[in-house]
Amino acid sequence: MDLVAFAAFFAAVYIALPVAAFVTIRLFKPGLQPTDLTGLQQIVIQALMDLLLVGFIFFVIKVLHGRPILQSLHWHGSEKVPVLWLMSAGAFLAITVLIVSTLFPPPGESPLEKLLTTPESIVAFVVFGIALAPVMEEIVFRGFIYTLLADIYSHRVAVPVTAVLFAAVHISQLRGNLPAVGVILFVGYVLTVVRQRSNSLLPSVIMHTTYNAMIFGLAALGELFQRGKAV
Repeated sequence: MDLVAFAAFFAAVYIALPVAAFVTIRLFKPGLQPTDLTGLQQIVIQALMDLLLVGFIFFVIKVLHGRPILQSLHWHGSEKVPVLWLMSAGAFLAITVLIVSTLFPPPGESPLEKLLTTPESIVAFVVFGIALAPVMEEIVFRGFIYTLLADIYSHRVAVPVTAVLFAAVHISQLRGNLPAVGVILFVGYVLTVVRQRSNSLLPSVIMHTTYNAMIFGLAALGELFQRGKAV
């Protein structure tokens, strides 16, 4: 029932919140089209969506079931995997993804590139992508969804299903580039295996944060460099 409730809430948030946000912004800017939303606005909307999902998870765990949140999400240290190894693995994974991505360039400007249109959007992109997104995504996918699937079925089901769901929510950011979706699927699988073998959420959070810091940081620096050359 928790999975069903979360799936319904997830769908409602991903459909209703962007529409509500767009309608609200359009009240102040008549004639605005969805494609006219700035990168900063889109990043803020994404952050609100993630916060709502995490808030719902906390509500289910604490209010409905009366259980400790950190314990339920398996948010604890793990002696099985050293922090330095996790950070190194996250950096190596990011470098591997960047190298593979050069072999499959997108057919045009990606939705991710379209976000980085102003200095404000670049700063928000880096802050959200490095400081907030990894934690919230890990809570949603490998803290809540994986744990429920593993409890109901087994880790043999939970690992691939969680990886597929993780890749699915990133498809909108990578429209028109199927190889990039495959790369995200691989990243999700690796992070979920780390969660499964360590029996802790914290290792995948550390690895995901390091991965995002490399990917997002380099993307932002590259965009700033290109803007500097244009000037």
